[in-house]
Parts: sequence; C-alpha cells; structure tokens
Amino acid sequence: MKGIIMKAFKAVQGVPLLLICTVLILGCGSEASGEEPGGQSETEGTSTSSLSIDGFQIIWSVRESNLEITASAPTTGWIAVGFEPTAAMKDADIVIGYVEGGEVFLRDDWGDNYTSHKADIDLGGTDDVTAVSGYEESGFTGITFSIPLSSGDEYDHILEEGGTYTIILAYGANDADDFEGYHEWAETLEIELR
Repeated sequence: MKGIIMKAFKAVQGVPLLLICTVLILGCGSEASGEEPGGQSETEGTSTSSLSIDGFQIIWSVRESNLEITASAPTTGWIAVGFEPTAAMKDADIVIGYVEGGEVFLRDDWGDNYTSHKADIDLGGTDDVTAVSGYEESGFTGITFSIPLSSGDEYDHILEEGGTYTIILAYGANDADDFEGYHEWAETLEIELR
C-alpha cells in the first residue's frame, strides 16, 4: 500500500475546499484507483505522505532531523497525534493542540496510563514540539508542527526515516480548546515515515 499499512479504513466525505487546496499545494495525493487512503510524493528529495480517515487528514514528511506533520480534523476543539502506544494511550508520545483566537497552542505529552496523558515537562521531561502554523475555519482545525526524530527526552520515542510506527489520531468536541478533554473520535493505525 505504498508505505501505509492500515488496521482500519473508512471512506472520507465532506472534505472542505481549504483542506483539498492544502493537500494539492503540498503535492500530496491519493492513488489513482481511489482505494488507497493516502499517497506519497517526492519534492526536491523530500518525500511527503498523507492519509485521511473519517475526516481526519494527516500529512507528514521527514525534513533533515525532524518530522513535520500537518493534521486537520472536523472539530473546533483539540486534535492530537500519538506515536507508539503499548496499549490504548499508554507509553504514547503525544502531540496535542488547538487553535484559539488565531493562536496555536501545542503540548508535548506522554501516555502515562491506558486512558490518560500528562505534559512531558510535568513528568520531568522537555517540551520538544514546535508549532509551524494553524487554523480554525469552517468547522475544521488544522495544525502544522515539527518534532525531532530523536529529542533525547525519555518521554519521546526515537523515530527513524523508513520505520513503521503505530499512531493514534484523535480529536475533541467542538470548542474543546484544552489539553485534557475526552476525545470525540480516535483511531489507531500504522504509518511508514518517508
């Protein structure tokens, strides 16, 4: 499946025009058959991959020693991407964020239990996520952020280009502009970092 191994896939409907334009500008697309949920493209030696599931869109690329991710979901609340949980949210390296008043708020978290997470800094680690941009428009929230492939923080997983990783995608209820609200939707799947 061109580097994307999915445990679950559901058709995506109602993707807003802004999201489609973002994907086209970044040079990402789906397979011609329409059966694949994501795709890859090469731009100046950098490979970009993407997938959509239930209205949650994620685009990722490795840029030097960082992983850049653009995530958007059908909510005006928080969105999150977690890496390598051992069970449910436990041991997941989570980036959670929201947009409020045009400002992006992001936090680097760790799944401290099956159903909870805490900020890395509250556990004695470091916050290693960098906000690139974000928007909240037409019922969607989108955030672009960057994380190091290897931060040196015990509450961040080491990621490698070409590696396959289990990820969690999730989003909160509309207007849940916080880091603690329960998710409205969540999905676990696998991606390859290219």
